[in-house]
Amino acid sequence: MDICDIRSNMGHVNIEGRIVNFNRWMIVIDDKSGRTFVRYKRSRRTGEEWQKLLEQIRIGNLVSVQDCCSVNYSGILQLKLSPKGRITALQLEDMER
Repeated sequence: MDICDIRSNMGHVNIEGRIVNFNRWMIVIDDKSGRTFVRYKRSRRTGEEWQKLLEQIRIGNLVSVQDCCSVNYSGILQLKLSPKGRITALQLEDMER
């Protein structure tokens, strides 16, 4: 699914895109059709799951985000990673760039 196809209150959304920014609560992903925020909660992840997630969240990485629901937060359409949702790196950018 492309980012431009996401509508409010959709469930089981899966997208692929490149990470353009991130912080402790969300990542910002771009694809050819737009940009969106993907929110995630650390408290729902085990230590091992959290560490694996952090290894993949780097600016420039191409990732697949699976099992999200779309929410409208302060007028901004965002994706919220479900407890069973996953962020998987498809392509890791070289850290030295």
